Amino acid sequence: MAERLNVHQMCKAASVTRTQFNQWIARGYFVPEEEPVSGKPRSFSFKEAVALGTFAELVRLGIPHDVAAQHCRNLHGFRDEAALLMIYQGPVELIPTSERGSVLPGSGSGMKFYDPDHPPFGSEIIRLSQLAAHAANRDVRSLAVVNLDHVEERVKAALKAAPAEPQ
Repeated sequence: MAERLNVHQMCKAASVTRTQFNQWIARGYFVPEEEPVSGKPRSFSFKEAVALGTFAELVRLGIPHDVAAQHCRNLHGFRDEAALLMIYQGPVELIPTSERGSVLPGSGSGMKFYDPDHPPFGSEIIRLSQLAAHAANRDVRSLAVVNLDHVEERVKAALKAAPAEPQ
């Protein structure tokens, strides 16, 4: 079984306070994989620690909590290159659909729409070498980037350095 992290290690890895961490759980921004068991300390997986660290970075960048939580749910990396989570704002493409919801054949690429009062957020996990191409895209109005490999390194360091919290 893989090593589990306690609350102290999770907070240290994400550079957040225990209060912030508990509030994010209570508000549904961070949903633990396992339900808490009465009388036992909570433990978390490495994957959950990376998700929490990424969420904390996005919140520090000013991304709304609900948006950050949504984009931290399915993180992954690459074996050969650093992985970056890129959250961006830009126009949404409106494509005509049939009554059943599928794209109509021959409908083209659709119309691009942007509402500055309610800008939509999109996200992609990209390789480090792809960042310049994505940033140069004229449809990307603004973006926030978190290096997932750096978050993973901080979690590994917290796992090694942080002692188990006193019970």
